[in-house]
Amino acid sequence: MAMRWHAVPDAAAQVQALAASIANTLTHVIEEQGSVCLAVSGGRSPIALFAALRVLPLRWADVSITLVDERAVPPGHADSNARLVREHLLQDAAAAARFFPLVLSPHVHGESVDVDACVATANDPFQQPDVVILGMGDDGHTASLFPDAPELNDGIDRTQAPAYLPVRPGAAPHRRISLNLSALCAARRLFLSISGPVKRGVFDEAAQGGAQRALPVSYVIHQREVPLDVYWST
Repeated sequence: MAMRWHAVPDAAAQVQALAASIANTLTHVIEEQGSVCLAVSGGRSPIALFAALRVLPLRWADVSITLVDERAVPPGHADSNARLVREHLLQDAAAAARFFPLVLSPHVHGESVDVDACVATANDPFQQPDVVILGMGDDGHTASLFPDAPELNDGIDRTQAPAYLPVRPGAAPHRRISLNLSALCAARRLFLSISGPVKRGVFDEAAQGGAQRALPVSYVIHQREVPLDVYWST
């Protein structure tokens, strides 16, 4: 299946175009199967997208929201992706959606998180996302599949069943929980949002030739199982 490239003039136009496309996809899946599971990424970049999505008149009660990846921090921590989702996405119309975080209170002990227990819970049973919103770092990572993580081989191993796995990035802070490549490629639709000339250069390098461990996003770009829509703005 072909990758579709969408170049938009600025960040505001990117958010509106991406939100509309995601909403159309969610609606289509709901109409087809009655419900939909949406996996979203964290960080600061998606805040504007979440604000645009949460007011759209979708059948939010039929939407389950989970995370592409999460940092091993308590739910109230400033770096928590779950906190980001609760504060910026699960508002307005989207407050009717169901949210399934990855870090649960029984596995939090003060500031310490039992990552292995969180992964085990998330995978028992594993809920396959239908629609996945991805970002990309300047180092070419997507989800929490970092090029310097010891677990990268497991994360990109397509013989593995779709699942979450624990990840220990070499440079980025906090241990992580991340969808593996098999889970990303089992979705019905992937969206990748990037902006600026630096990330455009990283993306272009990853898109050349074949998949390469140095740029994990390349495995998403070169897969052929699921449609990938890339939205980029200057």
